[in-house]
Amino acid sequence: MIFALRLLIHFLCCVVIAAYMSLIERKLIGRIQMRIGPNNCGFGGILQPIADAFKLLFKRNPYAGHSKKAIFGVMLLFTISLCQLTLIPISNDVFNPKNEILLIIICHCIMVFSEVLIGTTSKSKYGIIGGNRSYIQNLGGHITFILAMIVMMSLSNSMNLSDFIKMDKDLMFLVKCIPLAVIFFIVLLITGNRTPFDFTEAESEIVSGAYVEYGGILFALIYLSDYLNLLFISALMTTIFLGGYDGYFLSPLIELPLKTILVICFIILIRAILPRYTQDKMIKISWLVFIPILLAYILF
Repeated sequence: MIFALRLLIHFLCCVVIAAYMSLIERKLIGRIQMRIGPNNCGFGGILQPIADAFKLLFKRNPYAGHSKKAIFGVMLLFTISLCQLTLIPISNDVFNPKNEILLIIICHCIMVFSEVLIGTTSKSKYGIIGGNRSYIQNLGGHITFILAMIVMMSLSNSMNLSDFIKMDKDLMFLVKCIPLAVIFFIVLLITGNRTPFDFTEAESEIVSGAYVEYGGILFALIYLSDYLNLLFISALMTTIFLGGYDGYFLSPLIELPLKTILVICFIILIRAILPRYTQDKMIKISWLVFIPILLAYILF
């Protein structure tokens, strides 16, 4: 009973954090582009995510025009993006399975399936193009992601993320893994559908892509899933390469969120600065650069 309650509180906190991450992103990009951003709803726009949630939840006929497969894909995407956050270790006494890396790989594969399902079951040509792009992105990003996770297992001789937190205390481990950290960060941008690899939702090309036909609560779930996935990839990067919850200077309850927020802000800066890649370049850099380097890590 206590475990279920703690898990429910964890889910609610993740949803609230994901909702306010949208406000942080809009504010930060607004400052970079020399504009104000949301500032009318509450003090400094603090209530803007709540207002957006009410607007989407109370729209009429959110399921109109969608098949059961499309609704299933949205619910699957939201559920997996929420559940994978439970795999990030936040302390020693919280749910901490032994095969976290394997579970993370499975969750990422299911998310690809759900994104393809959301796009290809749409009645819009833009949605179908976005779903097909998500499938092609799987060839460049998720195969490289699986290889990178195999390298992680080889380095730590474990499938538990908590072992990386112990290894991060060794500075030589960090020095040896700087090229791997750069590759892993770029691969996370690809799998997280973040700029400059946001092909599934290319607003300037295919009008929100796979999600163009969705509105109301379905769009709210997709919107939350996007930021939950951003939170996850940032926390994963923090756990593997930045020490996770093991506080160097601050309390573990403060250091993990602080590092994760810094990684999120860096990803948002990339979105504000860099243009979008093309899919052929993404696949070339994955197969001709990243995969040979990862195979070299596995061999040597």
